[in-house]
Amino acid sequence: MRVTLLATGGTIASTGDGDGATPDLDAAALGRRVPAVDDVDVAVETFSTVPSPHVTVEDMWRLTERIRDLEGGTDAVVVTHGTDTLEETAYFLELCYDGPLPVAITGAMRAASGPSPDGPMNLEAAVRAVTSEGARAGRVVVAFAGHLYAARDAVKTHTTAVDAFSAPEFGPLGTVDPDDVTWGRRETDEETYAPDPSALSNDVLGVTVTADLPPDHVAHGVDSDAVCLASLGAGHVPPDVVPAIAAVREAGVPVVVTSRCGVGRLARDAYDYPGSEQFIDDLDCHVTGLPLQKARIKTVVATAADALDDAFERR
Repeated sequence: MRVTLLATGGTIASTGDGDGATPDLDAAALGRRVPAVDDVDVAVETFSTVPSPHVTVEDMWRLTERIRDLEGGTDAVVVTHGTDTLEETAYFLELCYDGPLPVAITGAMRAASGPSPDGPMNLEAAVRAVTSEGARAGRVVVAFAGHLYAARDAVKTHTTAVDAFSAPEFGPLGTVDPDDVTWGRRETDEETYAPDPSALSNDVLGVTVTADLPPDHVAHGVDSDAVCLASLGAGHVPPDVVPAIAAVREAGVPVVVTSRCGVGRLARDAYDYPGSEQFIDDLDCHVTGLPLQKARIKTVVATAADALDDAFERR
């Protein structure tokens, strides 16, 4: 079986001294660090060597297209990536790639030049995951610290821990043990979209609502392609923010509402006060249970595919 390793940079590819590490290892160097997996031939390709805060929507699209180009020449793909935006790239791929190749994305929390780098372990887990019996065509999983997460569910929940990723509500899809890969549950199939590449834009405003949020923080969304709003609790905002949201909607800009809690769904009729969840219906907003960063990626993709109403419920 043949697996292609696409290296994009990140901590897993970083070396350095006491002044800080930077991504400088190419795919060949990373490939030499992959522990041997029985009956698997790993091909390597350097896609980029950047820290993940530098990754753009255009980069995510080019990565999607490169995976498509590999069809017919490989059996699966492993992407190495910096952890800061790994979950967003993984979800972008999940939303845009529906081909025959299983895909795993992984990274590291410790630089490759450190005394105990975690990159090789994560790389091995990713290779074993995409070549296992339970691997599925077109499914993107995040492989990290022995766990396998659905791209939709994976969230970086710790700044520095080796097990930095989790799936807060539904847990991992499976685990990679020393001698086996165990798939414990099936995730809900994620719909895929065919965005117009020329319409892909990062001009989607993401706002986390906090106590006494100034309305202007939302109001300048009138100049954006869309606004994603992480509301308080189950769909609430300070009352002074409601007119700002109304102005955004009157300008024809879509508003996608989620919760800053990161887990759970928005209420419908639990409360009825200024700024309660009633504003969602009153202003014809879209809703989602995704965390803000995932909601924004889905909005970017769905807007470029002219499919926002398919991607999100409108109550």
